[in-house]
Amino acid sequence: MTAAYVVEDLVFSYGNHPALTVEKLEIPPGKIIALVGPNGSGKTTLLHVLAFLLIPHQGRVFFFGDGSTKKNLLPFRRRVGLLLQNPYLFRTSVLANVLSGLKIRGIRGDGARRLALAALDRVGLSGFEHRSAGSLSGGESQRVALARALVLEPDVFLLDEPSNHMDRESIRRTEEIVRELNSEQGKTIILTTHNLAMIEKIVDRVLHLSEGKLCT
Repeated sequence: MTAAYVVEDLVFSYGNHPALTVEKLEIPPGKIIALVGPNGSGKTTLLHVLAFLLIPHQGRVFFFGDGSTKKNLLPFRRRVGLLLQNPYLFRTSVLANVLSGLKIRGIRGDGARRLALAALDRVGLSGFEHRSAGSLSGGESQRVALARALVLEPDVFLLDEPSNHMDRESIRRTEEIVRELNSEQGKTIILTTHNLAMIEKIVDRVLHLSEGKLCT
């Protein structure tokens, strides 16, 4: 079975400071993987590399068997849903935010609206579609961003501290969505978290990072 990701001899630096060094990493498809480690250990940087938003200075990243190149970065990015810890939302309505990715892909009209409303219902925000995104709490913003990713049906979901800013019920719903994406749709999910309870409930494998390196 082809791995979702294979990372080889990767180095990514901010200026002259190496922030991430990964000699070898293989992520099997259809698994839930947790990245854990102290703040500044390279977890978020690794997510951005796996989302093809940061280009390594050295090494290669293979995505479902294909090596990343300048030509396939955009197609690869479209197959990955990245949920940031503090997501950026447009200063428009909640519905417009969820529709934004569909619009870019040419999906519009009543069909797109139905998909967006179903995604909002799935994340527990039914009735929020006309709310201004700027009026939302941190947890609500994260759920809107999750809905925005869900409607695009990516092959991989990358979630950066998905339980931050969320109340207990929102965390429960997010865990349920992650389980469903994985068990029913076979999605590969990689998340960073300090939530040990979440790790125990839903994660198949834990990877530890420290000072930009994977710990064996």
